[in-house]
Amino acid sequence: MAVATLREVLDEWQAAGADRLAMARIDHLALAQAALALGHPTLASEILREPARAPGASAQARYLAALAGAKIGALRDAKQLVDRLLADASAVDYHGEALALAGRIAKDRWARLPPGAARDVAGSEAIACYQRAWDATRDPFPGINAATMLQLTGHPDTARKLAREVQFAANAANATMLPHWREATLGEASLLLGESTRAVGHYTAAVTEAGQQVGHIASMRRQLRLLGASIVVPDEVKAALSVPRVVVFTGHMTDAPGRASARFPAALENAVSDRIETNLEHVGAGFGYCSAACGADLLFIEAMLARRAEVHITLPFDRADFIATSVAFAGEQWVARFDHALQHAASVTYGVRERFLGDESLFAYAGALMQGAAVLRAGELEAEPLMLAVLDEAADRRAGGARDVLANWQSLGLRAECIEISALRAQCPVDDNVAQSTTPSILPDVSLRSTPLRRDVRTMLFADMVGYSRLSEEDTPSFLVHFLGAIADIVAESPTPPSFVNTWGDGLFMVFDDVAAGAGFALQLRDAVSQCDWPARGLPQGTSIRIGMHTGPVFHAQDRLIGRENYFGSHVIRAARIEPVVAPGAIFVSAELAFILSATGSRQFATDYLGTVPLAKGYASGPLYRLRSSAEAE
Repeated sequence: MAVATLREVLDEWQAAGADRLAMARIDHLALAQAALALGHPTLASEILREPARAPGASAQARYLAALAGAKIGALRDAKQLVDRLLADASAVDYHGEALALAGRIAKDRWARLPPGAARDVAGSEAIACYQRAWDATRDPFPGINAATMLQLTGHPDTARKLAREVQFAANAANATMLPHWREATLGEASLLLGESTRAVGHYTAAVTEAGQQVGHIASMRRQLRLLGASIVVPDEVKAALSVPRVVVFTGHMTDAPGRASARFPAALENAVSDRIETNLEHVGAGFGYCSAACGADLLFIEAMLARRAEVHITLPFDRADFIATSVAFAGEQWVARFDHALQHAASVTYGVRERFLGDESLFAYAGALMQGAAVLRAGELEAEPLMLAVLDEAADRRAGGARDVLANWQSLGLRAECIEISALRAQCPVDDNVAQSTTPSILPDVSLRSTPLRRDVRTMLFADMVGYSRLSEEDTPSFLVHFLGAIADIVAESPTPPSFVNTWGDGLFMVFDDVAAGAGFALQLRDAVSQCDWPARGLPQGTSIRIGMHTGPVFHAQDRLIGRENYFGSHVIRAARIEPVVAPGAIFVSAELAFILSATGSRQFATDYLGTVPLAKGYASGPLYRLRSSAEAE
C-alpha cells in the first residue's frame, strides 16, 4: 500500500472505526509505517495498540509499536515490548533492530536524567546495546548511534574510531540501506570526524531523499541536537536538516454587514489572501493549526491546502452554532468554503461538542487548544513553531480574539509574524460609511440559547485508592486517618491548593483554577502516596492511587444540597470517566489538558501519548496522555 498523505492514512483508519471485521482487513503495518514516516508516531501508536499486543502478533508489529512508543516518550511501555521481542527466539530476525531500539530507549532515558549515577548507567546501557547490534550485524545504524553515545559520554577518541568504521560500512551499503538513512549516517559520521562540509552535503541529500517523510528528518534533527551538547555543530549543518514549518494561525473575520467602521472589508480578500500565501511560502509552512471562521481563517486554510500542507482545525463549540456565529453572516459562499475546508482538513476537533450558549470564553479555550497542539507537534519535529496573524493594530483585545491569541503566544517567547490589515486598507481605501454589499444567509446571534450561568475553564482531578474495596472493616480507621489524612496534609501545605475539594468513600474530586497548578499538585499527590510506608500505617503493602485529569469549560454554582459552590457539566463527567482506566500509581490526562498545559510554556511537565482509550461506564473513547515531571526518565 502506497500512502502519500496523512489524510489517506486517517481516512483508511477512521473508515474501519469500531468495526472488528473492517479492522481485521486493513493493513495495520502499512498504515503504521506510513504514519511514522509522515511524522505522526502518536497515530502509529494508536494503530498498533491492539495488533501488537494480540496473541501471535508478528515481530514486525511488536517492533513498530515499540518504535512508536519510544518516539512519543512512552519509554516504559516501549522497553517492555522490546524486552519481550529480544526474549522471543522465534523473532531472531528482528533481534538486531530490537537491540538498536533498546539502545535508543536507554539513550532517551540518559537524555532525560540529570547528571549522576543513574544517567551514567543509562548511557552505558545505550552504548552496550548499540555496540552489540553493530557487532552482530555491521549495520551502520546502531554503529553510528554507538559512536555518538561514546562522544556524548566523554569518549571522543573511541567515538571517532568507530565513526570511521561506520563511514566505511555505510559507503559500502549503497544497495542495502534506504538512501536517506544512508546519507544521514554519513552526515553524522562526518560531524564526529570534524568534516563539516561533507556533513552539509550528506544531510542535504538525506532531506532530498526523505521527501515527505518528515518524521525521519525529525529523528535526524533530534540526533543533531544531542550532538550539539558535545561538539560544535555549524549553522549550515543545522540549516541542511530543515523541516516544513508548524504554523498556528489567528486572524480577523470578514466584516459583518452594517459594521460601523471597516476592519476587514470584502474588498480586501484578495490582498489578504496574497499576503498569506506569500508568508507561508517564505516560512515553508507544512503544518497548520487554526479555527475556521469566515475571513482570515478560511483564507489561511485554502492557502495551506493549495500547498498540499496538513491542516488541523479546532472549532470552539457545536458546528451549527459556529457556522451561525462565525461564518454564515458573511454569505452562503463562505459557508460552502467552510464545508470544503472541514472536508479536506487532516483533522477537525472541538473545544466542546455542546452548544455555544453565549459563552465567549469558549473561543479562548479553543485558541489555547490549537496553540498547545502546535507546540507539541513542533516538539515532535524538533522544530520551533510560528504564529501567523492577520491583525488590525487598532483592534481591541477580547478573550479568544486575534489580538488575545497573538498576545498569549508572544508571552511564551515564541516567534510570530503579523500581516497588518490596516496597512492593506490604506493601500485599498474603503469608505467606512458604505455598508457591506454581502447579503447574509443568517444574521449572527451571539446568544444562541444563552443561559444565566457561564462556563469557565477549570482543571479537574479525580482520584481513588487502589484496592479500597478489599479493605476490611478494621482497616477503615487507618484509611480515614492516614490515607485521607495524608492527602489533607498535602492540600494544606500546597502553595497552589485546589479551589474545590470533595470526597466520597475513597473518591477524590478536586478543581484547580490553573492547569499548571493542577498538574503540579497531581505529581505531588502521586509521589506522596507512592513513597509512603503504608504497612507501618496499618494499610496493605502496595497501597496506591490512580489519578485522572481533564481541563475543560464547566458550570459552577451554589449547590444547595452541600451548601457550597460545586461544579457541573459534561466536562466534569468526562474527567470522572478517565480515572477508572488509569494504571495504579499513574496520572492519565486528556488531550485537552496536554494541549492547554503545553500552551502555558511550562517546562516542568511532560506528557506521553497513550492512544485512544475506552473510558469508564461506556463513555465513548478519548485520546489520553500520561503526565510526568520533565525530569522523570520514564
